[in-house]
Amino acid sequence: MALTDGLLWLGTCRSTNDEAMARVDDPAVRAVGADHQTAGRGRRGRSWLSPPGRGLYLSWIARPDFSARLGAVLPLMAAVAVAELCEDLGVRGTVKWPNDLLVDGLKVAGILCEARGTADAWHAVVGIGLNLQTPPDGWPAGVPATALDAFADVVPAPQGVALRLMERLDHWLARVAAAQDARPVLQAWEAWAPPRGSWMRRGDVEGRFAGLAADGALRLDTGDDVLHVHAGDVELLDRED
Repeated sequence: MALTDGLLWLGTCRSTNDEAMARVDDPAVRAVGADHQTAGRGRRGRSWLSPPGRGLYLSWIARPDFSARLGAVLPLMAAVAVAELCEDLGVRGTVKWPNDLLVDGLKVAGILCEARGTADAWHAVVGIGLNLQTPPDGWPAGVPATALDAFADVVPAPQGVALRLMERLDHWLARVAAAQDARPVLQAWEAWAPPRGSWMRRGDVEGRFAGLAADGALRLDTGDDVLHVHAGDVELLDRED
């Protein structure tokens, strides 16, 4: 266990989100990372594959200086920060609402946000899983994943990637606090998203991407109505009509 520049690094833990949530009252800890998670979590109760030394498993502690009414901006903000980091490493990705990052249509990063507190006194833990190295035996059957080493000549070690990502997350949190508005993040997120008009599916409803609403919801134009999607999975469709 080591603490460097606010990053607490563990060898193995069940979940970095759990470890970070237990330390939200310690101002010296800004994030918790690990070489390996034995019970990493994804969105909607899914598990996150966390092979030792193959990925970045990081949980950043957000202590926002703005109301929880803007809380929905956190997963979008984290997706932007991860996309910027990957581009710095030579890999251009596409964000998939609300907070996955895809490269060539395959998932390279996922984000899980967990918030606690009241509207005016709250904190959140933003868990980020970023695949850095392809597993030696490849990805399990049926797992549509990829890793940065499939596209970049050099991939830094996880702790170095973590510190760079923390800087970007701090930057975006400060921007939202300064503006007391989600619009800077919403605009940045759309710059990494598929073009407006792209076809998407939410459940059994298909429509064209019509941008984000002011609260961060995805707007899906079905032709008859514009559906505001606040939760759930959205699938990108390979259609041009």
